Order: sequence, then C-alpha cells, then structure tokens
Amino acid sequence: MKVIRIATLAAALCVGVTSIAAAQGTEPAQGQSRGGRGMGGTLLKDITLTDAQKEQVKTIREKYLPQQVELRKSAQATGSMDDATRAKMADLQNKQAAAIRAILTAEQQAQFDKNLAEIKARMEARRSGN
Repeated sequence: MKVIRIATLAAALCVGVTSIAAAQGTEPAQGQSRGGRGMGGTLLKDITLTDAQKEQVKTIREKYLPQQVELRKSAQATGSMDDATRAKMADLQNKQAAAIRAILTAEQQAQFDKNLAEIKARMEARRSGN
C-alpha cells in the first residue's frame, strides 16, 4: 500500500513538474508562477524563477520526459501500471523534483518544500476520503 501511495505521489509530481516547465514560457510578468491548475501550478507557487532557472527547468523536464512517456505507453499497452512500472515512474519523478529543487535558491527551496508538503497533505486527505 505504501508503494502505491509513493508511486501516486511521484506520478502527480511528474505531471505537476511537467506542467510547470511547459507553462514557464507563458507566465505573468516577472516570472511569477501561474499557481493555477493541478499540482504543476502548486509546486512552484509563489516562486519567481529567473530566466536561467526557467531554462534549467525546461532542460530537466526534457531530460526526464522521454522516459516518463515510455513508461506511460507501457502501462497503457497493458491496461494498468504494475508495481515495477510505478516504482520506476516514482523514481523518475523524485529525481526530476530533486533536480529542479537543486537549481533553486535557499529561499525558493523553502517555498518549494512548503508547496510539496501541502500537495502531499492534500493527496493523503483524498486517499483517506476527506
């Protein structure tokens, strides 16, 4: 059960990080995160990225995206995601999130960690039926 929870969180992180990276080019003035839909908007909420950081996020996303797409295609082909595929997806998502966190300043990392904790709390609340 714990593996499924971790895999679900990792999948949500992947989707969120991917969404944020894709949205970076269309953000409001001064690079403010849109903070809108899904986890992607929430993960970098209230974090102002520099142009260099935006490029780094894009590079990180592009690094992990092909592997994630391959895992999703594999799961779609079988109709479900087995534990091994979930674990691989979770690993990729955790690495991607860690890579993005690593390019942030200490202040940005604190906000990133806060956002991630809020996401985890919401996901746990959904799982427990609240």
